[in-house]
Amino acid sequence: MRKFLTGLALTLAAAAPAWAAPDAAEQAQYDSFVTAAGASNGAARSCGASEPDLAQHQETARKNLTRYAEEYGFPTDGFNAAFAKGQADGKTMMEEMKRSGVDGCRGVLGGFQSERVMKYEEMKRALAEVSDGLPGEKAR
Repeated sequence: MRKFLTGLALTLAAAAPAWAAPDAAEQAQYDSFVTAAGASNGAARSCGASEPDLAQHQETARKNLTRYAEEYGFPTDGFNAAFAKGQADGKTMMEEMKRSGVDGCRGVLGGFQSERVMKYEEMKRALAEVSDGLPGEKAR
């Protein structure tokens, strides 16, 4: 029985970081990921992406980022507002680029099309790469 309890304690201790509430910096970073997904969507809309593609992108982002939030303990109650803010920011960014004579639509649409069909593990690897690791991990 003692071995069982010791093993259980070690298992729970190893899993504790995944259950621990994220710190404020990690939460802010998650929120920025949601906003960035919205910005990609808004920029793509500004560049003429089709409504079905925009809807698929939004659903893929919601599904993947919600799963990520569940895995790392982030609340998702602000998802819709952060995504909508991102959409507005993306649209504004593209309008400013166009006014300054820069057409960034090719790059925006290429990234958008990739994100539209991105699998969870791909997204998770990309987020880990841009954020120096996953939540709870020490930066490398």
